[in-house]
Amino acid sequence: MKVIVYLLGFGNIAICSFLILYTRETVDAIKGWFHTYPLKYLSALPAVFGILFLISASATTHPWVFRIIALLALGEAVVAFTNPQKFYSRLLDWYFGNVSDQTNRLFGIIGIVFGTVILTWI
Repeated sequence: MKVIVYLLGFGNIAICSFLILYTRETVDAIKGWFHTYPLKYLSALPAVFGILFLISASATTHPWVFRIIALLALGEAVVAFTNPQKFYSRLLDWYFGNVSDQTNRLFGIIGIVFGTVILTWI
């Protein structure tokens, strides 16, 4: 179980580091995924992360936080899969069209802090 927590923490730090260092390239790559694959297929990613957070919750010092994060990720997967009233599509259009590079870097900094917190709770 601790291996999953290490993978989640280091993976989050790595992805968010790319978001800080190569902001435009990372956002363009993510946008390319959403143009290449249907949203129903991509909704499996937050579902997998939610399941990984649920599985690894018992190996941490604060399992309730991991369970809340897992429920949020699973909820995001359900919203992305069903896409009620094109809500998720509008959210993606806003993110890829209106969010500045500085905001994406801020998201990256928050993600690195979150990844570090994950690693300290083992």
